[in-house]
Amino acid sequence: MIPPRRLGQGEQLAYFRLWWPEFRSYVREGKLIATGRLQPTDVSAVYTVQFNQRGGDGPEVRVVEPLLRRNKDGAKIPHMYAQERLCLYLPGSGEWKPTDPIALTIVPWTSLWLYFYEVWHATGDWLGGGVHPDIPITIRKAQHERYQRRK
Repeated sequence: MIPPRRLGQGEQLAYFRLWWPEFRSYVREGKLIATGRLQPTDVSAVYTVQFNQRGGDGPEVRVVEPLLRRNKDGAKIPHMYAQERLCLYLPGSGEWKPTDPIALTIVPWTSLWLYFYEVWHATGDWLGGGVHPDIPITIRKAQHERYQRRK
């Protein structure tokens, strides 16, 4: 059996243009860049989000506006790398692979992440599950195993 191959930048771009035509999507200097607006629910804020990917690397996702903020208790925003990029999946777990279209996986996951971000602001609890990226790898692996068993 032939294993699936990585999607190239042109293929990823084609998926964005097909599924998210209102996004500004292009490839420049070997890097896919797609910027668009997401609104998780009808009563949610509208977020401008940018998706970047170089080669077959995992995509980086940033919220451009409005600026994400800590909650009323001053707690750091959960599931972010360095409070700059969203953590949408556990790298190396197979949840996202370079054979997956970003437009069909990462974009919907981003909208879901934004929903849980708003719930976190309202309740103080992160209800989105997952494994937090800012903890040591040994604890992260154990958390991921427990999370997978609960699915």
